[in-house]
Amino acid sequence: MRESLLSELKERLFVHYAQGGWRAPLTDSVMAVCSADGRPLGTAVRAQSLDIDRALHGLVPGAFAPTALPAFLTDLRRIEGFDDALAPLPAIDLPPGAGPLVMLSAADTPLAQLAGVLAAGASRGLVWKPASGAAVSAHALIAALAPGRGVALLHGDHATGAALAGRGALIWASGAPVPEGLTAALSLGARAPRHR
Repeated sequence: MRESLLSELKERLFVHYAQGGWRAPLTDSVMAVCSADGRPLGTAVRAQSLDIDRALHGLVPGAFAPTALPAFLTDLRRIEGFDDALAPLPAIDLPPGAGPLVMLSAADTPLAQLAGVLAAGASRGLVWKPASGAAVSAHALIAALAPGRGVALLHGDHATGAALAGRGALIWASGAPVPEGLTAALSLGARAPRHR
């Protein structure tokens, strides 16, 4: 089942999640998706300005309350190179203010922490750009959570992240320092261990 799920997700990485559903990208710039050890996992379409605009304009803040993460996500995380515990979702205190949030996350950010941010962030509207090394599990996480129009998922590279960062209050979900030129309203530094 694990390999068939991965095969299906490889095909689905071509779409983004915006306006409450899976959408074909408005651009055609592709990028490789690889595991932490460099093993190819598929190809995703790099979001660019039209995709970013659609995701932000399609946000409709609302609540959703996931309670648990499906067990198959741990298999996907192992394929990506990480050992995630499907811990209870943490409560996340959002930065003050109104308007959309933008989350940029590293490949080793634990899924439970990401799900907690998505659940909290949907109340203001949140666009998430995960690291390409976690694109497979990010896609599956959104499919499992079904967050409605309060959350959007865009795949991309560092240029995509930089373009998104100025479009809302930035949540930096990485153990690495916030890159020069970006200002994070909230930094989360938890890391999942590497899979051995």
